[in-house]
Amino acid sequence: MDSKRPDTAPDEAGRTAKRTPRTIRFLDPEWRRIEAFADRRGLTGPEFVRFAALAAMEEAPAAPGSCDRLAPLIERTFRYAHVLASAMRGRMLDGGREKELEELVAAARALQDELLGDGQAE
Repeated sequence: MDSKRPDTAPDEAGRTAKRTPRTIRFLDPEWRRIEAFADRRGLTGPEFVRFAALAAMEEAPAAPGSCDRLAPLIERTFRYAHVLASAMRGRMLDGGREKELEELVAAARALQDELLGDGQAE
């Protein structure tokens, strides 16, 4: 934990309570992403994980940026990408660019596997 940040916080009764360390495991690439994301927001990795976990449990309506709010945007983005990819695929096939299309598809699948963690030895 950052030495500038206290390892205490007000408890529900308003008293100061000491935090107890917990263990949670991440793959190194996952933790690097968490730390980079947290750093851009002026937080440490553990602070971000704590705040994100606590925010996910709140009973209040979905906060801005939550999965509930993002789901329609993700679906719409996927639909638009599908339409554009289908149109581009047709143009490439009509233009005799089958080999280039196969290479693009292979690269996209490899990236998808990497992002989803498929085939990682860690």
